[in-house]
Amino acid sequence: MKQSPLDQFQTTDVVDQNHCADASGLRPFISVGIPTFRRPDTIRRAIDSILHQDFSNWELVVSDDEGPEGSTWAIVTEYARAEPRIRIVENRRGRGQVENTNNAMLACTGKWIKLLHDDDWLAPGALKTFAEVSKKHPSAAFITCAANVMEEKRVKFRLAPQDRERISVYSSQQCLTDLYLVRTTRTLGIIPSTLLINRDVIHAGCLMRAHKSIPAGVDQLFFVDLARHGYMVAINDGLIFYDATNHPSITTSKNFDEVDQVTLAVKQLNWNLIEDRKHLPRPETVLRALRVARLPMRFHRQPWRATIRDAMQILRPSVMKVANQHILAYLFAIRPRLGRLLTRTR
Repeated sequence: MKQSPLDQFQTTDVVDQNHCADASGLRPFISVGIPTFRRPDTIRRAIDSILHQDFSNWELVVSDDEGPEGSTWAIVTEYARAEPRIRIVENRRGRGQVENTNNAMLACTGKWIKLLHDDDWLAPGALKTFAEVSKKHPSAAFITCAANVMEEKRVKFRLAPQDRERISVYSSQQCLTDLYLVRTTRTLGIIPSTLLINRDVIHAGCLMRAHKSIPAGVDQLFFVDLARHGYMVAINDGLIFYDATNHPSITTSKNFDEVDQVTLAVKQLNWNLIEDRKHLPRPETVLRALRVARLPMRFHRQPWRATIRDAMQILRPSVMKVANQHILAYLFAIRPRLGRLLTRTR
């Protein structure tokens, strides 16, 4: 019989077997998985946000990409000694965001896996809300929420619009189409930290992966892969805080041509998964529309020739058609930002 990815996880990576939440035979309802690398400055904030939740049926698994020699390992070990629901595992699958994230997810034992980057943190009551929604949608492939954004001088809180449903359900095809057209899933600010993933989906082999044509777009590719495995539930509340400040060991590509190449490659993969494409624009047209939408963000950060090139795209009838289908309206309705468009590099 073929081993599942979960079966292949080595329990020898666990620091203290007595801290395993599954040791008593009772699995936690939610496992929070934090992949970390050299983040002693922010890891405490992330862990404290979990400890202060008003929902107790959780475990926390921290996958450290640096190992016992790093300063983060000592910090998490200190937490684990005081709290039996916390475990730390060493990433031995291969260095980098992809394998470290997979290592964290594969070590989780809960019914649901809540990803959380080590520089982000949970809002008060987040796990309780996720648990309530997941109990109403036990067969969802994944659940996502909106994100509050911490900038250099302020925090932008996400408040649910009064004219929009708080909870929305999208079929697999609806989600793939929504991702393709950059609609609700983007206005929510979907990033790995907003995800609550059904463990059965991970058990079925849906892990984060790299792709030869998308070397820096693993997050976007992961969202598409999740949508392929089932339906999505969206919570229109800011349940996590996303740290968008310029803090150590985070770099975002300033090469907009690379951003556009990644976007196009993801759109092409996404396009091939959508069953009804009759009324959808081609990937190249979507990219042109996105270039126009990203002009306010790029205006002072790219050569003027590139700005003129992107502005001229709106004169194309096909791009105007996409604009009429609301892709630009959705993007201009929020403050444009790169967010985690590209994976972290180090």
